[in-house]
Amino acid sequence: MSTGEYVDELIALAIRLQASDIHFDPFEERFLVRLRIHGRLVDIDQISGYEKWIHRQAVTRLKVLAKLSLVETRRPQDGYLHMKGNFGSCDLRISTLPTIQGERAVVRLIPGEVPDQTYVALGMTPLQAAQLQSVVNENAGMIVVTGRVGVGKSTTLHAVLADRSNCGNSILTIEDPVERRVSGYQQVEVDERIGLTFAQGLRAALRQDPDVLMVGEIRDEATAKIAVRAALTGHLLLSTMHAELGPQVVYRLIEFGIPIEYIRQVLKLVIWQTLHPIDCTICAGAGCSACKTLGVTGRKAEFSLFPSESIADFLCQPISHDVFKTPYTHEFSEIGGHADAKERSHVSRDRELTR
Repeated sequence: MSTGEYVDELIALAIRLQASDIHFDPFEERFLVRLRIHGRLVDIDQISGYEKWIHRQAVTRLKVLAKLSLVETRRPQDGYLHMKGNFGSCDLRISTLPTIQGERAVVRLIPGEVPDQTYVALGMTPLQAAQLQSVVNENAGMIVVTGRVGVGKSTTLHAVLADRSNCGNSILTIEDPVERRVSGYQQVEVDERIGLTFAQGLRAALRQDPDVLMVGEIRDEATAKIAVRAALTGHLLLSTMHAELGPQVVYRLIEFGIPIEYIRQVLKLVIWQTLHPIDCTICAGAGCSACKTLGVTGRKAEFSLFPSESIADFLCQPISHDVFKTPYTHEFSEIGGHADAKERSHVSRDRELTR
């Protein structure tokens, strides 16, 4: 089998198994290929001895297609490529990292054209969807989506952008990187090598007469302050923050130096989301051929929404690091619930935590 055929078959397998990432892991005596399926890493191929060259050549081929330097194996590299084959077409993002065992690579599979999804289709309850829709219809303010890495925060943001793009708005996004190319709005990719940071991109975007702005992540004080200024000056601003719990968004904004009064004015909605595995209905999570021994058939999104009224009430209380310990209190109440939905969908949170 040629290197090209090996890569094509591997990508086709990843697509068929609904994998999000392909891992190429070098070790002293072997080379391991794994797929991230429904949040879990599954071994796919393991070769030792002479045949390890196939895996190395596969990484080299991906680097060539992504226009990465072949001679540079001492520094991390990132690239993007679009591939076509028997599997159809797929966008890929490749990231390499030098290790003492050799060059490691991870390939992220990015969905192509994704049909517009309603908020209920994403996993929200009708009550939550109605609350989000009411905020999205406003001309100014700030919506922050939070949760762990890989829970679908960008998917939620793009659903909101698709909603607003149907209203004849000027929409700009600043992302790191741009993973999903969308024809309905302009997208800017962060490049810190030339000084194009989130803050710099957002500052420039404000001079482009936008109606809606999306900044991929608020990760520093400069970006936070410009984002708040944008929301205060008549723009709807969407972003994400890494926080385990919804209330932590408020605390982090305060840490970034944002006055409480400004937070009360601009922060219209905090969306916390996570993903939970859905048990296979055939084997009830034990693992069978239908679920490819994984015990799960997918993952289901769960949302908690914290509207401006709850945020304002929360800001009236003494704020301490307790917000990092208490998920939801009466001072910061959420909208909607998923108890019934989780029961109907065989969501196996407790079992997943014990794996």
